[in-house]
Amino acid sequence: MIKKLQKIGNSRGIVLDKALLELLNINEENEVELVPRDEGILLKKVDTRSAYEHIAKQHRASLDKLAE
Repeated sequence: MIKKLQKIGNSRGIVLDKALLELLNINEENEVELVPRDEGILLKKVDTRSAYEHIAKQHRASLDKLAE
């Protein structure tokens, strides 16, 4: 599938077709992660649990301090 970048304000974006989103089981409630690769960009669906684990790992000290 080849897509053209579209101007969105001062940025550029790509519109993902509904059929592609359904195939990947992604809807407007899901978050996605863009991972830069040598050969391009990988678009990954992020589930809430893995997102929390990633944030908690990076900011453990801050989260512990907030919990006090």
